[in-house]
Amino acid sequence: MSGISSPVSNPIGVAVYVEMRKLINTRSSRWLLFSMTLLGILMIVAFVAVSASRNEPIDMSMMLAALALPAGIGAPIISILAITSDWQHRDNVKFFVLQPRRGVLLLAKYIAVAIFGLATMLVICAVAFAVSAGFSVFTSSDIMFGSLNRSVWLLLCATLVGVMSGAAVASTLLSTPLAIVFVLFQSFVFDSLIGLVAGEATPFLQSATFTNVLTEGGNAAAAASSAVIWILIPCVIGIWRNRTKDVV
Repeated sequence: MSGISSPVSNPIGVAVYVEMRKLINTRSSRWLLFSMTLLGILMIVAFVAVSASRNEPIDMSMMLAALALPAGIGAPIISILAITSDWQHRDNVKFFVLQPRRGVLLLAKYIAVAIFGLATMLVICAVAFAVSAGFSVFTSSDIMFGSLNRSVWLLLCATLVGVMSGAAVASTLLSTPLAIVFVLFQSFVFDSLIGLVAGEATPFLQSATFTNVLTEGGNAAAAASSAVIWILIPCVIGIWRNRTKDVV
């Protein structure tokens, strides 16, 4: 009995491991990961094929920069699925019994999706290099690396900021469909329309400003405002909601 009642020596480590397993085991996450990987491979193959048809060297920096778009869209959706899945399926009762400290579980989810997003980015980069190298060997095409560091940094920022923003929104709304619709509206509609009414304040309100300043430089105050509005405030609200929401 003492072994059953003894506390876990590393609760956050165990919780992160469990959340990582859930990211891989759930059907929705597997399909999303498969879709992202397939889209990335198709983009890589298309990029290589276009370069070959034009007798141009394969530009790895441009390829990785192009992959930042699906990464920026897929990363927040992975976070949303990870954060909201327990609340949708009432599994939160089971996990709160095993680990009653809700803050530990939420932090574990944040860490797990960050690790998962980075791992996915590394896999996509590895596939891009492998496909390009293999094609180069068989066709004697050249490979250009150009500003590779900048492209990797762009892909990294798009992935991590996407993970953080998706996790923050998901922990606030605690609803998978609402969070996904909100993120897509925020990225494709709000950021475009706000410029029509906000004028010079537009960069301070757009969600993309934080990533843009990180990758291209610019107004640090606008980047801070963007991060506070779209990541910090939803994260604080999400922590409060996860700590106070009733478990049914």
